[in-house]
Amino acid sequence: MAKAMSLLKAYMSESIPVTGGFIISSFFEGDTTYCIFEITAYANVKDIYKTPEGLTFKTDGNRAHVLVEPPTYSRKHIEPVFREDGKSIPYRFNEMEILTGQKQEKIMISKEPIMLHSSFTILASQGDNFSFLFFPTPDVYVAIRKFMSDVFYNDARLMKVDAIEGAKVFVDTVKKFTVWSD
Repeated sequence: MAKAMSLLKAYMSESIPVTGGFIISSFFEGDTTYCIFEITAYANVKDIYKTPEGLTFKTDGNRAHVLVEPPTYSRKHIEPVFREDGKSIPYRFNEMEILTGQKQEKIMISKEPIMLHSSFTILASQGDNFSFLFFPTPDVYVAIRKFMSDVFYNDARLMKVDAIEGAKVFVDTVKKFTVWSD
């Protein structure tokens, strides 16, 4: 059965699995529905330590992103990679699957994961943002899909059908992670 917990709680209780796992983080933009989600997978951790920015993992990893853009966003013509800090993700439009929600919001999901070499930092959660650790169980993809569907519906305020479809496409990208490959 899938298991998830707050990343900070896992760190404080020394229960982050060094063999690997998935970390889902959110970045909400104030009172709008503009939000970014990232999932990072890692394996074979050499060290984990806390910094003022967050938790740094000494290991390789994979990362994928989702950006939910409200229909009223005024800078939607700008590629996500070139947007201002806090609103950017490292992808161009042609590198993402773009779904249009029933309320005309855009759900932009990276088609391919990016590789993180030698170390990466999970930023500390502030305000309504979160970081959850998912343990690598046989049903982890089902748990991630359900979790993201709920987050898209409850927090990003997508319609249920759009939340379910967005979560499905997101997990399809997550299944392409290569961090566990030899």
